[in-house]
Formats: sequence, structure tokens, C-alpha cells
Amino acid sequence: MSTISKISDASVFAEELGNVDDFDLTLTVVMLAAAQTQLTHLHKLNQDMLSVARKEQANRKYYAKRRKKRRRTNRSIDINEDDNEPNYYSSTNPSKSKFPSWSELSDNISDNIFRRKYRMTKQQFDLLCERIQTKVGDEEFRPENNRGLGGKVRIAIGLRILCGGSYLDLIGRAYGVESMQSIYNYFHTFIGWVDDTFDFPLVGLLEGLNRGDADAIAKLKEMSSEFAADSDMCFWGCIGAIDGLAIRIRCPSNVSDPGNYFCRKNFYALNVQAICDRRKRILWISPGHHGSTHDSTAWQQTKLYDFLERIKDKLKENGFFLVGDSAYPLSTYMQVPYPNARPSTSQDSFNFWLSNSRIQIECTFGELIMRFGLFWRTLRFDLTVCLKIIRAASKLHNFLVDCREDTADDDNYFRNLSFANIPSTSATSGKDVDDEDEMTFPLVSDNNAPKPTGRKSKKRKMAESDGSELRDSLCASLYEDNVPRPKRNRMRYNELGHVYFV
Repeated sequence: MSTISKISDASVFAEELGNVDDFDLTLTVVMLAAAQTQLTHLHKLNQDMLSVARKEQANRKYYAKRRKKRRRTNRSIDINEDDNEPNYYSSTNPSKSKFPSWSELSDNISDNIFRRKYRMTKQQFDLLCERIQTKVGDEEFRPENNRGLGGKVRIAIGLRILCGGSYLDLIGRAYGVESMQSIYNYFHTFIGWVDDTFDFPLVGLLEGLNRGDADAIAKLKEMSSEFAADSDMCFWGCIGAIDGLAIRIRCPSNVSDPGNYFCRKNFYALNVQAICDRRKRILWISPGHHGSTHDSTAWQQTKLYDFLERIKDKLKENGFFLVGDSAYPLSTYMQVPYPNARPSTSQDSFNFWLSNSRIQIECTFGELIMRFGLFWRTLRFDLTVCLKIIRAASKLHNFLVDCREDTADDDNYFRNLSFANIPSTSATSGKDVDDEDEMTFPLVSDNNAPKPTGRKSKKRKMAESDGSELRDSLCASLYEDNVPRPKRNRMRYNELGHVYFV
């Protein structure tokens, strides 16, 4: 067996095979069968590899031919002599782009449909594009040409997503986009452009107040006068209304404890703190707080709170303050309602006029959410992206408030718009019943109940004492000027002092 186990000629192998016993003969047959099987596998593998190589070679020839044809087309500058029509893909005719023109898209949309799609008029859209192009520059904005999608079309795509549109409606020939990833790339680019172009004014005005800037003080007085106009300038000094808003998000995956974002409304959310003026412009916003955070805690975590603590004497000297609900701590720069105020009293009058100013932030949240349909459902982005979207949407809201052509008509447009007249389908039609992310949810103002009482620090007691002194002074001023809560027919009070109509 030791002789035939080596590689030998066939004649030597046959001669030696006659001298072996049955066991060695059987082993030799097994070895020959195994060798034959391996040889068959190797032959099949060789055929497969040759087939793959032929296909790869054919693909290379095909794509090389396409590249050669494309380069030849791009270099072509000839004009067809038969019909005298220019080559539209030629560099001699740059007016015809391979990408859709915004003018062609907008001309095919009526003014009413345009506003419903983009939440603004065509004139406001052109102004927005002009402001963004001035800020980011022509090279980044990319006017319409053969190099890529124009800046106006990208802004339209970003606006449509922000207003609640689906990427499925934007893919295709109309916008010249062929993938979902491209749609969201344009959306994030648009969000960055808006965030870079606009800003919130409150911090700059307060810094000017601290420096003694006359223009900043005059602007703050103008804002306070707008709030006081309803009370015949008696409730004067309010420069902004503050409240918190819960924005629904998906369960965050890149944080150590996602449970902190689960709010008391039983969903994951961001607690957004915001301040607005009488015209419903958002003056300041802080969107990055946990959904489970109480409004007072979220407010005290902001840099604006620390800044107001440093300049509270300046604010008190000029008589400026913010108004909030009972969730916020009372101080000289933050006025909140009297607890358990009885009907037809001076405290009840103060609560009414404070609420008359504070209601503007509720209206601001309502208009912001109703305008941008992306907030009607769960934000399915990373936390950092959600913060950018909220900030950009707030700045875009301010832009629309500043340039609205008919304020009353614009107010009525959003007052009449409600979730009741928005078309919706049953959750069971073609979808899983448990898929709550695709359902429409209403606006939620969260954590507005008074914070549970506990042992207050000495600093907190002093701040509340000073705030209570200012509140009593304002209350007495309203009483002396005889500016009570307006009474209307069929208005009644319940046993808790709340107003209702019969």
C-alpha cells in the first residue's frame, strides 16, 4: 500500500494493484472516487468563474460605451441643419436645464393651491428665497443651471416636507428627484439655510437693555405697549408670554436614559420652552428639554433664566416682565396669576388681564403647529435634527408673521383650520392598528400644573416676595383705574372661580 499511495504511472499502478489484499483495494477505490468528485467540483467552479468574468467584461464594455456617448453628447455644439433646432444639452444653450425649472413648476399651480401646499403666497416664497440667497450666497444657493437642482426647487422640497408632505409625492419627474435620500438631503439643507438666515430677537434686546441702549429700550417699550393696548394701557410692562409645548418624538436611541423623554401624556416628547410677543412672533426658544421635565425646571435650566437673574434690577427699573401660568416661579421679571382668586375682585381682574397677555403664546403654538404639518405626527429624526427642525420652523413662522399681507385674513385662515376638517383615514385601512407613528395627534401644551411644593431656598423666598410686591402693585393699579374683568351676557362663575358661558 505504501507503493501505490504515491503518484505513479498507470502500468506501475496496475502491476502493484495485483499484489494488494482486499482492504487495500477497497481503500484505493475510495480514494479514486474522492479524487474524481473533487475533480468534478473544480471543473464546475472553473466554468462558473469563466461565466462571471465574461459578464463583467461585457458590463465594462457597456458602461464604457455609455460614458463615451455621454461625453460626446456634452461636447456637441453643432446645430441640426435640417430643422435648425438647437441642441438643448449643449453648453451654448444654458437656458435649458436638464433639471426642472421653478418658474415652470409654480406657473402650473394656482395661488390658492400654492398657499395650501407651502403655507405661504408666491410673493412670500420669492422673498424667502431672496433672503436665503443673500445669506448663503449664489454658489451654495445654486441658481437654476445644468449643474444641479436649483435653490428655489430645493426650498420648495424642504417646505413641502416641513408642511407635512410625504417624500413619495416629491419623487419623480416633477421635481427631478429619484430617491428618498435625496429628498431628505434637500430638506436638511433647507433647515440649515433657514436657521442661518434668521434669528430670535429677545436676547439681543435684553443685552441692549443691560447696556442702556436707547433703541433696545424703545423696542421693548413698543412691545409692552402692544400687550397693554387691550387694557387701555393699564396692564403695562409685559414684554413676552412664556409657556411650554410637548413635541412628540420617537424613543431616542442615542441617549443613556430615554425614559426621561417620556412625558405624562404617555408619549416620548421634547419640552419646548418659548416666549412670544403680542403679534405672535417667537422671540426666544429652548427646545432641548426632556419630555418629563416640569415647565419651571426646564425654564430654570436655560441660559436666558440665568441672564434675567443677572439683569433683574434693570428690568425692575424699567418695569418690564414676562407673563406665564402657575407652573412658573413668581419673581420681578416673571408674573403669574393669583391662586384661588375670587370672582369680581381686584385679583380676579389681574388674572384676567395677565391671561389676556399670556394667551398669545397658546395662539402662537397653535398657529405654528397648524402651519407645519410635520409636527402633526411623531418626529422620526435624531434628537439633534429634531432641535434644528423646531428652531427653523419657529424662525420661518416669524418670517411669515412679519411679511403677511393681511394679518386678519391670515389669523382667520388658521383659526378656521382644525384637525376636524383635515382628511384622514382609519388606522385599520391598510395599516397595523398599533402603528401610532402614522396617526395624527393634536397640539399638546404639557406640564402646566403648579409644581409640587417643597422646602424653598432663601433666595427663592426673596424672589417670590419681590415678585408678589410687583404683582400687588399692578393689581392695585388696575383697581384704581377701574379696569375690571369685562363682563358679558351669559357669563357665569363656578364654585372654583372659573368662568363659563351658558
